[in-house]
Amino acid sequence: MFWHARTRNGWLWLAVLWVVAAPARAWAHPSGLPALRERADFVLDNAHSWVVWEVHESLVIGTVLAVALFTWAVGPGRVRYGWSDVPATAKQRGLFYATMTLMYLTLDGPLHHLADELLFSAHMAQHMILQLIWAPLLVLAIPPWLWRVMLRPRPIAALARFFSRPMTAFVTYNGIVFGWHIPQMYNLALTTHNYHILQHLMFMSSAVLMWWVMIAPLDEYRATYQKRMVFILANMLSMKVLGLIISLSDEVLYTFYLSQPRAWGLDALGDQQLGGMLMWLPGGGLLWAGLGRVWWQWVRSGTPDKGKTGIASIDAAREARLKLAQATPPAP
Repeated sequence: MFWHARTRNGWLWLAVLWVVAAPARAWAHPSGLPALRERADFVLDNAHSWVVWEVHESLVIGTVLAVALFTWAVGPGRVRYGWSDVPATAKQRGLFYATMTLMYLTLDGPLHHLADELLFSAHMAQHMILQLIWAPLLVLAIPPWLWRVMLRPRPIAALARFFSRPMTAFVTYNGIVFGWHIPQMYNLALTTHNYHILQHLMFMSSAVLMWWVMIAPLDEYRATYQKRMVFILANMLSMKVLGLIISLSDEVLYTFYLSQPRAWGLDALGDQQLGGMLMWLPGGGLLWAGLGRVWWQWVRSGTPDKGKTGIASIDAAREARLKLAQATPPAP
């Protein structure tokens, strides 16, 4: 029985690693997309010249495998290993498949080409989609019982508890984001394939961690409403600060784009300022949705049930009187 349990956990974690790691080779261009021109003064004046679709086999295989593993886990796997008596809902299944589709479209095609070859602002938009849309949808798509199965091994559970602390998650996520936006690090990721893979992998995994704390799908890893709201506000402030630093700079920080073709006549500094504003305005704005969700949960949890005051002593006395009245036979 012990060997059988270990075997099940081994297969499950192999599946999880495939889900996360298989697409990673395509999270930065596998062999490097060729520049449109060697001259930096080339301007894209054709409205369709940036619409480039390139099929990266590793991303296709990783996405298909992730979908297959999830489908197996919430279907035959759940039944065979008794992970849960409650199947995944149609909403959870649809959300997961939509999340995988979004990941593929974000990491391939025109946006991928613009981000890796032409525009810092497109690269920023790509990161915002992965960190602020893809990550929360993934957390919501995975059923709570499947999260528990994945976190069952004690070392993994211990790590999950440590990184579920709001302060730890805040330092981890923002340390990664700020660290990779240091000009030398960002330029390194754009010019060296392996570092670009690492950058995207760290952005995506740390974003899942951030939204894990906000959404809190498991009670045993959930911080208080107050701590989670402070956590969200702190992340909003941090994102706005970084966006302001980038957009208010009077020099090009990410010099890689100085040698790239200019799209639509947008110069490198204007492109950088636009990218900073994407992080400053819509980027921080998306976190308001998370803040509103936590606030509404807090309000609902603090709202007394119908017929109650919310004050324990008064409600207990009323309930006792009601039970006594129900137990006392009516007078003849």
